[in-house]
Amino acid sequence: MPLDVVTLTDRAAGCLLGGALGDALGAPVEFLQLTDIQRRYGPQGITEPPRPALITDDTQLTLFTAEGMLLAAIRGRHRGLDSTVEQVWYSYRRWLRTQQQSEPDEDDVALLDDPRLFASRAPGLTNLRALRDEQLPRSPRTHPRNDARSCGGVVRMAPAGFTTSAADAYALGCECAALTHGHPTGWAPAGALALLVHLLAVRNRPLDEAVDQVIGRVMRDDLETAHTLSTAVRLAETDNAAAWAAQEARINGQPVPDGGPSVRSLELLGSGWLGHEALAIAVYVALTHPRPGQFVDALRMAANHSGDSDSTASITGNILGALHGTGVLPRDWVNRLELAEVITQVGADLAAELCGVAYNEDHYLIA
Repeated sequence: MPLDVVTLTDRAAGCLLGGALGDALGAPVEFLQLTDIQRRYGPQGITEPPRPALITDDTQLTLFTAEGMLLAAIRGRHRGLDSTVEQVWYSYRRWLRTQQQSEPDEDDVALLDDPRLFASRAPGLTNLRALRDEQLPRSPRTHPRNDARSCGGVVRMAPAGFTTSAADAYALGCECAALTHGHPTGWAPAGALALLVHLLAVRNRPLDEAVDQVIGRVMRDDLETAHTLSTAVRLAETDNAAAWAAQEARINGQPVPDGGPSVRSLELLGSGWLGHEALAIAVYVALTHPRPGQFVDALRMAANHSGDSDSTASITGNILGALHGTGVLPRDWVNRLELAEVITQVGADLAAELCGVAYNEDHYLIA
């Protein structure tokens, strides 16, 4: 059964804020090799977001995913219109405006009313190209507009986890990602992330059990995603066992063996530029850093590799934020995070909508 509204609100905000913090941490090193990251920031790589901690298109589009979901729910309740995928599409088209002009129009409402969102932060070309088409795609998964496999679909899909059922979360994640990413390896990881967030934040499932359930579901749609996630689980189990053995050796005054969570394991999963790789890296990091006190170390590991650092760290933050809530987020990081209050409010509104609790619906109503 869903959790109480207070806990769910905390986890929704934690999920979105955690993703934004990972995004801001990884953004400065997104296109760098690990050796270049270490040369620039030291042996530990980048360890905290800059001041201010600026989000990228990953978090921007996450917010617009949530906006579309909320608008669909409100319109469905009051006007009998309830196509969530359609409303998310139009919200993505609204995001496109933020990449084409420098400030809101005078009559803009909802997220477009905030001039801080009118910022181009290296947006993915696949999203830009797909969203330039004014026509809503017909059956995005069965009639794909492209064969894109990049992680631009999965990285924006955490809000889809805040739906009434696991099946709905998975389906919504897949369909909304397929609006721009037509290959199964582009949209299936998005459904998998939405399902994982749902199981953790809404259904209160343990992380390892939730990951196993996700693998079983995504296997029906994309074997490559399922295989890569299974590899992430095996690597995490091996590295966790090695870390435990090393700890035991230290306690007993014995020689400490090598092993434990490492960037080498991340590299076996890929670089994160493709959807299934980005999700698998985040799942590996979450499984090797599952405790509340490990949140910061998890984001650091997810960002410091030769690949799509902001996306992998963002998804990691989504997962662990959904698992633990806002209590694990470093306050000084949140205080420097761009749009932190907006991200928090959107998360709270997602939880309120799911629980049937009143919130400011007028903010999301668009003519």
